[in-house]
Amino acid sequence: MAKQKKKSVHLHMNLGTLIFLIIVIYLMAYILSYLGKSKLAIYEVSASDIVDSIDGTGVILRKETLVHTEQSGYINYYVQEGSMIRQNGTVYTVDTTGKVRKYLKQMLEKKNSVSQDEKEQVVEKLKVFSEGYTDNNFSLLYETQNDISSTLLAYTDTMLAQNKEELAQKYGQSAYITAASPKEGLVSFLSDGMEKLEQEKVSKNIFVNKVKMKDLRTDKKQKVGKPVYRLVEGQDWQLMIPVNKNDYDRLKKREEDRQTIQVTFHKDNFVAAVQYHCLKQNDSYYVILSFDNYIQRYLNQRYLYVSLTLSETKGLKIPSSSLVKKEVYKIPKSFLVNGGNSSKKEQVNIMKTNKKGEKVLTQAAVNVYKSDEDYVYVYSANLTKGTVLSETNKEKIYTLKNKSQIQGVYIVNRGYTVFKQIEMVERNEDYCIVSAKNSGIELYDRIILNSDTVKEDQVIY
Repeated sequence: MAKQKKKSVHLHMNLGTLIFLIIVIYLMAYILSYLGKSKLAIYEVSASDIVDSIDGTGVILRKETLVHTEQSGYINYYVQEGSMIRQNGTVYTVDTTGKVRKYLKQMLEKKNSVSQDEKEQVVEKLKVFSEGYTDNNFSLLYETQNDISSTLLAYTDTMLAQNKEELAQKYGQSAYITAASPKEGLVSFLSDGMEKLEQEKVSKNIFVNKVKMKDLRTDKKQKVGKPVYRLVEGQDWQLMIPVNKNDYDRLKKREEDRQTIQVTFHKDNFVAAVQYHCLKQNDSYYVILSFDNYIQRYLNQRYLYVSLTLSETKGLKIPSSSLVKKEVYKIPKSFLVNGGNSSKKEQVNIMKTNKKGEKVLTQAAVNVYKSDEDYVYVYSANLTKGTVLSETNKEKIYTLKNKSQIQGVYIVNRGYTVFKQIEMVERNEDYCIVSAKNSGIELYDRIILNSDTVKEDQVIY
């Protein structure tokens, strides 16, 4: 049987296919290389500040009392919420028979509408609510609800005051009894039952179990001894804020130099400078703010969330991740000399000994990054530890010692990285404020955000 001949297999690949495969491999390698690189990010220097503050919720202490009715009946008020009343001024009347209440109901039915002024009051309260509401300030919803209810109830009280003489003629003076204020003060129709709270009685529980303000006004008949309004005397009040031990120590130390502090009320973004002092009580730490004004502003608040500003530093804002350290040499200012064709002192004289044993000078250009009263911080590839610098007349020499480190950033205004020294003023975890006067950067400079991804003099685009 004859042997079969082996067939040879030939692979045919044309030039176009080969070039296509090479391009695909190259693109894949480039993409993988790109994905493995750290992405370069650039930040534009901005003007800003860092505020060192302490936030906390304080409890209000003030001179206030609940006033109780001495006669049973329906209460009708002659003053509005937050009004200042003089001593012996009429605050409310007691409708002992219910006839006055019936009369007012009829008057309201005839009116059957709300005046423009009344509408504007409600709209204004809703506007304040809309502008001030946040998820962290949900209690503002209840405060606004109470405020609008108070405004609506005030319409009836106003109507009673306007028709006082007609009521007296119709039903006689005995139909209602007038109640006067025992002292001068602000009238509030809201109460939380904490009117007798004093500094010595403040404890942690007061801040855990917060009691809400309730409206004392009602259209129901009131019994003798029921609270009908709250009277706040004077303009002096305090805000007592619990703080931790660290913040207490910081405030206590600050108190030695300054007895006032800036406080910002988060409820309405109101800012004021007030007297303060620190207090340790029952193993707890407090800062107490003392006011002699603004009591009407927070008349119906028991708790206030505030920020205490310890310091505020202004300058240029840069991310902390952009910071980089550079090694430089610290030399006396007198060893900086002019270059051959320049009036700027950006050169140094390097002293060396030639073969004949003679001392000769050669000039080397240096980058000057920082200076103070006596020294400059410079860098040059020609400088190493032990290099001897000389003044031009060779009378004084200076031998370079160990390198120093200065802090800075890489700016990329011209498409490549240039190190610029900065002077730190304030710093937190994410950002820092640097001096605009004593730093090498300026407003709107473009700097490398992630400084660990580049080197100095690196072209980036």
